[in-house]
Amino acid sequence: MLLVSLLAMVAQLVPSQPAETLGNRWTSEALVYRLAGPSVVSVYVSIEKRSRRGNGVIRTEQVNVGQGTGVVIDSRGLVITNAHVVAPKVQGLPASTMTVEVAFADEFGGGMYRADLLSIDRDQDLALLKIKSEKVFPAVVLGSSKDVIIGEKVIAIGAPYGNSHSITSGILSGNHRKVTVSLQRGVQTFVDLLQTDAAINPGNSGGPLLDIYGRLIGINVATNENADGLGFAIPVDRVRETLSESLLDFGKSLRYWMDVSFEEKDETLFVQALHPRGPAQRAGVRVGDQLREIQGKKLTGMEELSAFMVSQQAGNRMELELLRDGEKRVLSFTLLPPESRDSFAFLGFGTVQDRIRLQSRFGFRTQVVLRVAEVYPDSPAQELGLLADDIVIAVRLDATQGRDGWVQVRSQEELLALMRSPSFRNDAENIWIIRDEESFYGEFSTDATVF
Repeated sequence: MLLVSLLAMVAQLVPSQPAETLGNRWTSEALVYRLAGPSVVSVYVSIEKRSRRGNGVIRTEQVNVGQGTGVVIDSRGLVITNAHVVAPKVQGLPASTMTVEVAFADEFGGGMYRADLLSIDRDQDLALLKIKSEKVFPAVVLGSSKDVIIGEKVIAIGAPYGNSHSITSGILSGNHRKVTVSLQRGVQTFVDLLQTDAAINPGNSGGPLLDIYGRLIGINVATNENADGLGFAIPVDRVRETLSESLLDFGKSLRYWMDVSFEEKDETLFVQALHPRGPAQRAGVRVGDQLREIQGKKLTGMEELSAFMVSQQAGNRMELELLRDGEKRVLSFTLLPPESRDSFAFLGFGTVQDRIRLQSRFGFRTQVVLRVAEVYPDSPAQELGLLADDIVIAVRLDATQGRDGWVQVRSQEELLALMRSPSFRNDAENIWIIRDEESFYGEFSTDATVF
């Protein structure tokens, strides 16, 4: 992942012979703060909220919805933090209005920058940001959590209760801990966490847990509300795995959708799979093609490809030089918006939220529903016969506790979550549609493989 060392920075930040210069004041905590502090950022999340005044004037304001800490892991401005810090669940406000900003400590040069949310892994509660700047940023040194020692000194840097770049220290008081915490999106259980008695408070989330050499050994994630002095961190080795398997997987980018996945064999990249309706497939890319260049850049492995793709965005034109049966081919296509991964690729149809009036024995009532906006050609939705303006009322899960399994849907997020659930009925009528005041049931199949 092209992570950089801080050795050059150390010479600038640490005075020569600090023990003789500062005596006992020069603690291991002071050294670690000088080493890793320049890589730590305070993270601020806000959402644009619009409200209408009595005189009809629409007022727009930025509402703070999240605050925490992050740490730079790559000099190009890649920042790791917690998912619950940068992706709060705010009812009624679209994620597209969210703004993420990161701030460096003034004593290390300071500066506040906008950042893009590149990818997120809610299961691991990790997220990857990209600072919107071409500057070279100081990156933390990644250590290892395999050889941590119970009882060794550890240091946390974060922004507890908004107090940026606060430092606490303690010992590593446990390993392989299991803890259940309450997050904005609900209760989540974590396993194999590092445990420390270094003070970790709200605002420390996403910040670094460091050893006495300033190396990252964990990402602070939670505290135990029922105990005094127990904090927990995601081990750095799991952070590495999540980066390679999820966060740096461009197939899961939140900035674009590309319908092709690659595999590496002997430092050579090959097309592993394609979505049947995606832009790369339509441009002529085929499984088994060897990737020689992308945008004129020679690539020898997944690491280089991920490093190149991490800064791409929807609308960018991709030109691929491929080798097929010994013949060179140059093909190009445009990266689609990330929403296409769900609507175009997975569902095969797009939706909008709507309200309809339904009659019951108690009279008329208004119900929030999901209306089909567009059905995409050659998709399972078209095969089912779904039409624009159809209303999706409910989908069917496995029957439980005597119920028939039908669950009402009110948003595309609900629809996606239910259809991706292991309880979704794939072997029976599973979607309930209203068309022109008539009710229909259908057996719907999604495109399960989406990159």
